[in-house]
Amino acid sequence: MSATVLLIAPQKDDHTRVGQALAGIRGAPFRLETAGTLADGLARLKLGRIDAILLDLNLPDSLGLTTFLRVQPKAPQIPVVVITDPTDDDLGRNAVDRGALDYLVKDQVTTQLLDKVLRYATERTHTLKALKASEQRYRELFQNVTAGVFQTTPDGKFMAANPALVRMLGYDSEDELLAVDVAQDIYMDPGHREAWVAEMAEGGEVRNAELVLKRRDGSKIVVLENSRAVRDSEGRVIFYEGTLTDITAAHELSQQLSYDASHDVLTGLANRREFEMRLQRAIEMTQATGVTHAVCYLDLDRFKVVNDTCGHVAGDELLRQLGHVLQVKVRSADVVARLGGDEFVMLLHNCGPSDAVQVANNLLKAVAAFQFIWAQHTFTLGVSIGVVLVNANFRRLAQVMNAADTACYSAKDAGRNRIHVFQEDEEVVARRHGEMEWVARAKRALVDNRLFLEAQPMLALGDSAGGAMPYELLVRMRDESGRSVPPGAFLPSVERYNLSVRYDRWVIAAALDWVARHEQAMTRVSRFFINLSKDSVVDPETASFVRQALSGAGVDPARIGFEISENVAIANLSSANQLINDLRRLGCLTSLDDFGSGVSSFAYVKALAVDYIKIDGMFVGNISQDKVDYAMVRSIKDIGHVMGKKIVAESVETPAVLEKLREIGIDFAQGFEVGEPRPIDELASVEVADLLAG
Repeated sequence: MSATVLLIAPQKDDHTRVGQALAGIRGAPFRLETAGTLADGLARLKLGRIDAILLDLNLPDSLGLTTFLRVQPKAPQIPVVVITDPTDDDLGRNAVDRGALDYLVKDQVTTQLLDKVLRYATERTHTLKALKASEQRYRELFQNVTAGVFQTTPDGKFMAANPALVRMLGYDSEDELLAVDVAQDIYMDPGHREAWVAEMAEGGEVRNAELVLKRRDGSKIVVLENSRAVRDSEGRVIFYEGTLTDITAAHELSQQLSYDASHDVLTGLANRREFEMRLQRAIEMTQATGVTHAVCYLDLDRFKVVNDTCGHVAGDELLRQLGHVLQVKVRSADVVARLGGDEFVMLLHNCGPSDAVQVANNLLKAVAAFQFIWAQHTFTLGVSIGVVLVNANFRRLAQVMNAADTACYSAKDAGRNRIHVFQEDEEVVARRHGEMEWVARAKRALVDNRLFLEAQPMLALGDSAGGAMPYELLVRMRDESGRSVPPGAFLPSVERYNLSVRYDRWVIAAALDWVARHEQAMTRVSRFFINLSKDSVVDPETASFVRQALSGAGVDPARIGFEISENVAIANLSSANQLINDLRRLGCLTSLDDFGSGVSSFAYVKALAVDYIKIDGMFVGNISQDKVDYAMVRSIKDIGHVMGKKIVAESVETPAVLEKLREIGIDFAQGFEVGEPRPIDELASVEVADLLAG
């Protein structure tokens, strides 16, 4: 069932733009209604059934923050996302401070951003509705339960009890109940009776108090009490009287709902809402006391292959099992949460940097040792972990989460299945006002020509050794001051906000231009491999662009290869297969990147006519010590060679691993042991090129 979004904005163009963006969301989960004035918007709200509001703060009949303040009391339970002009950033933040869910900058609204913001908003609305409905059910439950009525003496003896109370407390008759001692036999904790008497002495009554009482069989019952002291003409207490309502079921249900609201349904771990609340308290504690904490941000490597191979039921079961694996690796006081998908996060209380790294290493080993078995398939996973020390430099929750996300991406970018500790000097990068700021910066970098290429060599082994070497090209960015920006800072925004095709085409054009201008250097380079994003893989114009670019540059197509990650290829099999075949017809080679989830992956290789297979680094890094990884790499090589593919091993970082790869018969090795990524222009230097090759 779709959610209804009300857009209150003055311009018809804005209505059209937002409508088109929502229409682009897979599954069409949102239905758009529009209003051009505040009055029209408020009139529509009176009709009900609105799940979220997109509110332009500048309307013909209302301007600025006043617009939000007029809408808020009319829709107190509906999340409001305000829309501001690019120059009104402070206005958006003020609206959030006054209760708006979030703010968007006009002209920077994309399908992906709306999907993310509105899904969160509507989920919040549905949660509130569910809680409201539950509260209504509770009230009905209370109203339908017959209350117990009692009178007791000041010294704690029953004087009278109605049949409902007798049944409630599990006794057979009123006489049997009148014989018991209230403090000793009715209260779970006799001390609570003393507190009750003291409260009566001070105020003369108890209103809507929850009590935990004891039934005849010793079981617990939770009751809602309303009672008063009856006094004589001189003010002395004669007796107490009141009513008890059994709310045990409602109390337990309330506790269950509270648990559900704070925990992930699938894994039983804390959810994002609960984690962020705990982290906020930890940040406040750090600011007050100076005690440091740590956050570990975990992103599973190759989880999607399980879903694609065995289905989402298998994927869910994997996440449940892995959640337990992670939970037992931390202290009971620490918080383990699932943010969504295959992303987990941990809050380690009172934790210094060395302890945080030790915990992260334990988590890395635990995930590596974890094997998931489903329908005769066995899967192993890796995990990329970003570690952030929460110290006094972090004042806001968003700062910590952005830093953790950046650190995790840096771990993935460095080869996956590893740890990256956030450094204080990365604060400039991590202190983002949101991903949209990086979208703008990424666009400006294209316009200002601040992108550059780095090349990382692929060393030929065995019979393939000698001669020119292939290189993988990597796109990099310089900031406005000329400093290199970590790829983890800008690439996520490039990938998520429809910039990846533009970046891919810039890389292709820049690579071909460099090849055309450096004929002598190309005697040492067999070919350049260029990574293609998912958006380029599914873009039907990609092959045509490559053909025109090759023709315009006058470059031999054999000099260029293209890499497509296994996850992208599997998720877009038809498009990937078409593109691979088109590129091969042009004369370009292709490579399947990040390969290796078990034998099941070869089913996809048979359908994809690639020339190279690059084994994911999670299988390579430990082959000198791990017999299973060694056997996995050997099997991939053996089957790949039968298929006529060249095999490349990624993440080669030690001489021992390199020697094992030679022993196995791998064709090419890539990693820091072979050569780090360097600016492509350094290939024009014979000395540097020889260094990279050696």
